[in-house]
Amino acid sequence: MTAQRIDQLIQAYAEGPRLLEAALAGIPKDELHFKPDPEHWSIHENVVHLADTDLVAAARIRYVLAQPGATLVAFDQNHWARAMDYAAQSTDTSVVLLRAVRQTTADLLRRAPAEAWEQTGAHTELGPQTIAWIVEHFADHMQGHLSTIAKRRRQYAEARGESLKAKS
Repeated sequence: MTAQRIDQLIQAYAEGPRLLEAALAGIPKDELHFKPDPEHWSIHENVVHLADTDLVAAARIRYVLAQPGATLVAFDQNHWARAMDYAAQSTDTSVVLLRAVRQTTADLLRRAPAEAWEQTGAHTELGPQTIAWIVEHFADHMQGHLSTIAKRRRQYAEARGESLKAKS
């Protein structure tokens, strides 16, 4: 693992909250909570999910750094959404939590020695995961949800008979 690649991964991971905040800027409450159908998450629920999964990712990173070979427990995101009532949680608080978790974890990663990036934990469903894999996966996870947020915005506009270009 090169220093340049480590820096790239940390940068991509650390940039997530800024990108999320930019994607959420100016979205009214009714649009945040819009669902195209009951089976899909709203923008709000996507944000709460991102905060929750970042807590899991941060814990996994810490376990692998401190206890290589640690078990990394899988979880059912839909069960979590129901059990923790994502719809009732605060969007703003979730963004603050996400920002804090990413900042503290990125700081930790910047101090980790290069060889730590190859340490593994044992995911209960996916098998061995390195620190590098976890960081890259959760940086990409943010990108996937940013795409979903953009899609929900288009769906909301279509449901209202609008165009996002007309709103801009």
